[in-house]
Amino acid sequence: MSQENQEGRAQKLAPLTLGGALLAAIAASSCCIGPLILAALGIGGAGAFAALGAYRPFILAVTAVLLAGGFYLTYRKPKVVDGGDACGCESPKPKANRAARLGLWTATALVVVFAAAPPLLAAVSHQAPIPVATGQKVEQAVVQVEGMDCAACATHIRGALGKVGGLHDLTLDLKGHAITVTYEPAAGRLQTYVAAINDLGYEASLPEHPVADRKPR
Repeated sequence: MSQENQEGRAQKLAPLTLGGALLAAIAASSCCIGPLILAALGIGGAGAFAALGAYRPFILAVTAVLLAGGFYLTYRKPKVVDGGDACGCESPKPKANRAARLGLWTATALVVVFAAAPPLLAAVSHQAPIPVATGQKVEQAVVQVEGMDCAACATHIRGALGKVGGLHDLTLDLKGHAITVTYEPAAGRLQTYVAAINDLGYEASLPEHPVADRKPR
């Protein structure tokens, strides 16, 4: 393969690797971004994105490899053929190089944003508990929730329970696949919370032998 063909192939591959890295980064963060978009649109199925959470480390590794390939193809120095321009090859145009590098760094910035989306969303979406008025009765209960994969899941779950009413605070236990809710007790309220979470696409249920509700300290 001639040097001209090699350079042309490298110029075509660079955008493909960057596009692949960007798509992989979006896929890695879709487990958190997807549910937020669906919640904003009022559509259920948020839990369906949680399956991608288990593959997030692998997807991020693929993203890093593709991004590294993009840097190599963009910044690689063309091989100089002995004899000057005897082969008739043309050096890459400076404007083309600048455009490729600008695209590379733009794609890199977007990849970083998407890769960091879950912890950023968790930090931004954190809400302080709603104060309990004097004499107001509140209780705590644990709800088992399958499908949660990161702290950002609290955002749309909190929103769904907030629409039901009576919610004061919500704490995630990702390892235990559960949430602890502090709420104003009412007939059937916990069951309504479970139904609201299931409507999001998760699998929620109350423990078979729940510990008696207790007042938060």
